[in-house]
Amino acid sequence: MKRKISKLFPAVLAAMMVFSATGCSGSSEEGASSEPVEGSTAEENTDSESVEGTQGQNAEEKQTADAENSELTFWFPPFASGDDGALDKEFWVSALEPWAKENNVDLTVEIIPWGNYEEKHLTGYSAGEGPDVTYMYSEMIGSFIDMGIAEPLDGYLTDEEREHYVYIDKGIIQGKQYMLPIVVGNARILVVNKDIMDKAGVTKLPETWQELIDVGLKVKEANLDGVMPFAQEWADPAIGALNNIYYPYLWQAGGDLYNEDETEIALLDTDAAVRAAQLMYDLRYKYEILPEESMSLVTNELLNQFKAGNIAMAYMDTKAASQLTESGINWDFVPSLEDKTKAIWIATDGLVVNSASKNKDLAVKLAKYITDTEVMTRFHKEITPYPPITADEEYLDDERYKAMYEDTEHLKSLPKATNAFKVMDTLYKNLQLMMLDEMTPEEAIGNTVEYSKSIG
Repeated sequence: MKRKISKLFPAVLAAMMVFSATGCSGSSEEGASSEPVEGSTAEENTDSESVEGTQGQNAEEKQTADAENSELTFWFPPFASGDDGALDKEFWVSALEPWAKENNVDLTVEIIPWGNYEEKHLTGYSAGEGPDVTYMYSEMIGSFIDMGIAEPLDGYLTDEEREHYVYIDKGIIQGKQYMLPIVVGNARILVVNKDIMDKAGVTKLPETWQELIDVGLKVKEANLDGVMPFAQEWADPAIGALNNIYYPYLWQAGGDLYNEDETEIALLDTDAAVRAAQLMYDLRYKYEILPEESMSLVTNELLNQFKAGNIAMAYMDTKAASQLTESGINWDFVPSLEDKTKAIWIATDGLVVNSASKNKDLAVKLAKYITDTEVMTRFHKEITPYPPITADEEYLDDERYKAMYEDTEHLKSLPKATNAFKVMDTLYKNLQLMMLDEMTPEEAIGNTVEYSKSIG
């Protein structure tokens, strides 16, 4: 008989932190600026500078200029510490103000929370109020291409520009350049607390699934007060949590989400998907090294618990791992746990231009400006130190990651297939039910595949 967990995952409501630098915001959702906040670069209406091309003019001159100015909207998710978007908004307003002035553009900047990122885009574009330029990650883009929203950028790029971008080919989907890669890297790695390992008598970090189990059991048997042997963020509202809690294991087992040309879900082609799901289930119920309290964690809470010395091992992104040193954590990492092969999750996300933009040429120009060396160097210094995306940018990420990123054979990113987001969302919900002991691993994967077939 299956054991039942007495409570479901807590509902995690991500507050929308949307900021309008100037101009009209297309969003009417709670937390979004539905009215223009002219001359403001913060949440409140102030006399500080805004991202627009009409600065320093008197009222009559400004009125004339406003009639001639072009308007653009730029959406981006939060990457700065805290995840509330405030630092991100401040950065983008500052970084894009010179371009807006030079090009006489009234530019609205909105920071969209991760928790409802895809839904916000679907709602905005369906209402004809989507952004001119936006950040999309791999599993989003396929559906928006099919909807005719993403503008092919091939005709906008010169050969010289293509050579300038290190990962330009990562933005080619279905034979066309639909994205300008902007975030490539931020690998998911197994991070371990070395002090906890020492207390538990662990002398070798795990490099395989079985070693992960063995180390987890040693930590559990050490009975360290308040320490979770292994933790995952099963209560996180965003499907991006799967980047830590499932996809690496799927790939390490030799499986994949889609076939090579990304036209058909591949979860049933091998038993890898079920075996990866079974591992998660066994860590929770068979070995009991993934404790019940882990079931209520979201990503930020997991990081905070790790910083507090309460977690022995967890998958997390390299950006989060790099914060641990400042918290006094003696940590190390393992790039990949092998079952059948090595596999390391990396992001290959990019900027997308709205094909219905009223100022399409300017929108492309903005996307190029954002992804060029000057802005990206600032982004990597002030917000997050990902690997460089242009040929002349300095590597600013943690040196300990450099060899991992050079191991390109084992770096994998999510598919850009049609309906990928819908399939992944269903996969996440089914796996959550599995971790609540409401589904078997076979049912969680089988139901996902059946759903994928039903939507084509």
